[in-house]
Amino acid sequence: MKRIFDLLTLILITISLTAVSQARLTSEPGLLIVTTIFPLSEFTREITAGQDEIYQLIPTSSEVHDFQLRPSDLSRLMSANILVRIGGQLEPWLDRIQGSLETKKLTVISFTEVLKASNYAGLRTEDPHLWLDFEADQLLVKKLMEVLSDLNPALAAVYKKNGQALLEKLKQLDSQYQQSLAICRSADLIIAGHQAFGYLTARYKLNQIALTGLNPEAQPTPRRLQEVINLIRSRQIKAIFYESSSPPEYARQIARETGSKLYRLSTGVDLSKKEIKEKKSFLNLMEDNLKILIEGLGCGQPNN
Repeated sequence: MKRIFDLLTLILITISLTAVSQARLTSEPGLLIVTTIFPLSEFTREITAGQDEIYQLIPTSSEVHDFQLRPSDLSRLMSANILVRIGGQLEPWLDRIQGSLETKKLTVISFTEVLKASNYAGLRTEDPHLWLDFEADQLLVKKLMEVLSDLNPALAAVYKKNGQALLEKLKQLDSQYQQSLAICRSADLIIAGHQAFGYLTARYKLNQIALTGLNPEAQPTPRRLQEVINLIRSRQIKAIFYESSSPPEYARQIARETGSKLYRLSTGVDLSKKEIKEKKSFLNLMEDNLKILIEGLGCGQPNN
């Protein structure tokens, strides 16, 4: 009888230890992953599904180009297992800090370097807005799955399952953009700001016409403003778009002189208070953008 009791006790202890182990696996964060901007956090969060801790350096309510690193951010970087960044010209302050981080366990994933290593034909080295190309996003997601699985093999199956689901969402979104923007009344995307949508327009065969270049702080000259106004009139363009991170003053000025309608496009990085309150995901923002583009460009209608 005692043997039976001891055996039952051993079985119960084993079951308890297994349950504790599984609870730790599903409830305790494993890796510390530091990301720079919202889309990178979103991709990482979808793959990890709460298994790892994600710390975003640049808040979604902040302007990317005005961000300054805080002591608490540096502390997180020192403790991180993975740093996910865009690379190129978007986070120059990280270039200065990254080399001085005294940690051997930090794995850096640069979106720009991922595309270079993949020989991605759509890479525009001068343009840091890589996340607005949904085919490029898929390459980053695959890299994230690979690195996460290498660093935490116990969750490799989880990362793979979640990553594959995210890849399907991105493929579907890319297909929706391709089909919806194939035939539009106008292919001219007038941006009353800087050239933030170069990847999107290149991918979907639109023509980006912006007031300024890639520098978000540049101001258009009066001559450039008049050039764009004249172009809108000559081509009878019905829509003017402004990026979510920029005040629409120039857009309003152009609209007053041309009678064109204003539309707001999200860059997917800085969210409005309403978007934050509604817990909009990056994919939600891009779906909203597609609806706006369809309306503004008159898609689904033959060209004039």
